[in-house]
Amino acid sequence: PVNRSKSIITERMWGNLLGQASYQLTVIMFLLFKGPDVFGFEFGDYVEKTYDENSIHYTFIFNSFVWMQLFNEINSRSLQGEFNIFRGIERNPLFCGILVASAALQVVMVEFGGKAMHVSENGLDAELWGYSIAFGFGSLPVQQVINVIYTGLHRIYSKRRARLQAEASRRRVSSS
Repeated sequence: PVNRSKSIITERMWGNLLGQASYQLTVIMFLLFKGPDVFGFEFGDYVEKTYDENSIHYTFIFNSFVWMQLFNEINSRSLQGEFNIFRGIERNPLFCGILVASAALQVVMVEFGGKAMHVSENGLDAELWGYSIAFGFGSLPVQQVINVIYTGLHRIYSKRRARLQAEASRRRVSSS
């Protein structure tokens, strides 16, 4: 039970949200601006304007983004900074089923969605699939880093807050 006056999003949730958003935004911006140079395909806007085709570039960005979301769903099961995010996952068949179904639908959309899904007609090659899933998997260690940073900052803040409260208490006692 949670008090109705409390925020539905805790401080730790904000930390998780901002940390994961920073990671995902960094990856997406990298893929958008440097992806063609690094991975060897043409820029998406050029392909779409010149050839009137859906680009591998934008398909790759979309695929990577979805995989980051899917892996972050696993992170989101543990909201108190737990190290083992997989603990108890086997006891939640609904979660596992939805995760597997979402992953399967992503494969179908990217490989066979074509114009209907605004993805590349030929899908992605195995290398780009590997990179997409690797970027998604990156959400898991990023969450561990977020947990360590949050815990460290929380300890520092708690010690400082306790010290300030003690000082304020001493001032109240000495002034009375």
